[in-house]
Amino acid sequence: MLRTLAKLEKIDVRWLYVALIGFVVLAYFSAVELKLRPSPEAVGFFNAIEKLDGSKPVLLHSDWDQGTVAELSAQFENTVRHLFERDLKFVLASGIATGMQFAEPVVNRLAVEYGKEYGQDWVSIGFKLPDPKGISIEAIARDFRSVAQKDIRLGKPMQEFPWLRRVQTADDWSLVISIAYTEYREYITYFTTEARVPYICGICAISSTPLYPFFNAGNIKGMLVGVRGGSEYERRNNRSGFGTKMLLGQTAGHLLLLVGIVLGNLGQWARRRLDKAEAQR
Repeated sequence: MLRTLAKLEKIDVRWLYVALIGFVVLAYFSAVELKLRPSPEAVGFFNAIEKLDGSKPVLLHSDWDQGTVAELSAQFENTVRHLFERDLKFVLASGIATGMQFAEPVVNRLAVEYGKEYGQDWVSIGFKLPDPKGISIEAIARDFRSVAQKDIRLGKPMQEFPWLRRVQTADDWSLVISIAYTEYREYITYFTTEARVPYICGICAISSTPLYPFFNAGNIKGMLVGVRGGSEYERRNNRSGFGTKMLLGQTAGHLLLLVGIVLGNLGQWARRRLDKAEAQR
């Protein structure tokens, strides 16, 4: 018995990778329902949008692409859904060259689903918030029209859209949302502190730890953290989609790691018992 258990100490790592892939795939396609209790930061994100009355537009900053699609795509899609469901107009912008390639198809698909029209319900200004973010975010807070100039689809100046005629400085926005690898603290400086415009963000899980002091202090009104945040937001919007499936896969992977740790320690324990028994002979 001990010899059999001792073999667990040296399981071929390739089998673990095969098991990991199998666990994640099976979990993704399963119909298992995870019971989630929305975190305070996800509730704060949801409530920040719910409180808006639509009198001013929302600035939606999308900086996710192929490197962060697993964690951030569900956050972005459900944010756009929420804005459309509340009939809140927004301006879509990006600070990375590939951002619009990923964000615009999502918005276009959801616009058809919700019967929204480009130019009336949202506009896109494209790649207008490049690095260094401190300079570009300060610029759009001081003079939105000069930074945006024209939208990328119709080529129209911002003041030709009736709902954007009065938008010039940070004071003219109702909310700023960023979906990116990490938060942009410049929004806290130039929008929240100076103009009292609330800021919420969707971020990758690895970037979240340093941000909780900002959330607890009220500088960031809400956060969606990684896959969990996307799934919580889906559930808060009474939906079950990509975010929920990704969380199932992630949970299955974590369970496999725990099983692997237990089996490895069991094998090590059995090996030590065998070595001790042989030494006493």
